[in-house]
Amino acid sequence: MKGYILLVLEDPTHGEHIHAGLVEAGYRVNWKQSGSGVLRIIEEEIPDLLMLGADLPDDASEVLLEEIGRFAPFPLILLLKEWDTEDVVAGFARGANDVVSITIPMAELYARVGHLIALFKRLGDGSLTELSFEDLRVELRSRKAWRNGESIRLTPKEFDLLLFLMKRAGKVCGRDLILQQVWGYDFSTGTNVVDVYIRHLRKKIDKGHSRKLIHTIRGTGYMFG
Repeated sequence: MKGYILLVLEDPTHGEHIHAGLVEAGYRVNWKQSGSGVLRIIEEEIPDLLMLGADLPDDASEVLLEEIGRFAPFPLILLLKEWDTEDVVAGFARGANDVVSITIPMAELYARVGHLIALFKRLGDGSLTELSFEDLRVELRSRKAWRNGESIRLTPKEFDLLLFLMKRAGKVCGRDLILQQVWGYDFSTGTNVVDVYIRHLRKKIDKGHSRKLIHTIRGTGYMFG
């Protein structure tokens, strides 16, 4: 078996199609047509990937994204019934690692599923040695970074912050989350250490480049991508 996928999708026609296709591709799939009991299922056995329909009844999709999306040790693909840019942006902001149409061709879905599962496994076991995004590249072991081939000198904490943001590319990261995950403990209310380090990082990563990689999400935090 290639891995265990939890599919949460109400639509019976597309659900059956996706379920059958993933099983045929070699995955073990647990298909649920409602959000009821999903958190308990995950507690009993953590999936290698969660595939979640965006339009479950009673706002179950919103609840599950809120409970799972940002901190899950597994990737999450959000399935949209109707393709809408605002829904795509919102899905990434709530913690999805990928957002696709429910009518996505199976060959493309296989590629996305396999890529995300492999990426999370490499991140988890420490075998990943390099991350890249467009013209930005970082080496994890040497803790060095380059943009467009030019070396960037980063302090240890700046590197930790950059790595944190890169691993969550496309996701909105709140200041409190950054404080907890990058600095390792809670600072007193009102600290601006995140904003200060983001400014330093921007000068080194984005200055002189027309394409900016670090974005401010007003009232929320920051996003890389």
